[in-house]
Amino acid sequence: MKIDETKVTLNEVGNDGKTVYLYYDDLAGLYLAFGLSAYYSTLVVEPHVSYSEVLQMPVALLRRDHILYLRQSLTKVEHVEKQYYRFEMKTVVGEAGYDKWALQVRNKFYRL
Repeated sequence: MKIDETKVTLNEVGNDGKTVYLYYDDLAGLYLAFGLSAYYSTLVVEPHVSYSEVLQMPVALLRRDHILYLRQSLTKVEHVEKQYYRFEMKTVVGEAGYDKWALQVRNKFYRL
């Protein structure tokens, strides 16, 4: 299933400060989190992080073991098998620290 870029952008622009959106990439066999969702996921697990040139935001690549840990640590709100997850963190994190983190991810990506 192709990830809907518009949906990702709208979800991240409207992120309420505690939601982690994950999208399944069937070519890679991984779930991807973008923007604030990527940042929030790094507060719970240690995914590989890169930068999406298309969406102009960080992206976290989450393996199956990451998903299992997120399912134990966060509240699952919505799930469509091998397409989409939506989790909520127990407390609002907000955007504190996101801008600095995102800039570091972007700079590291463009140094390669």
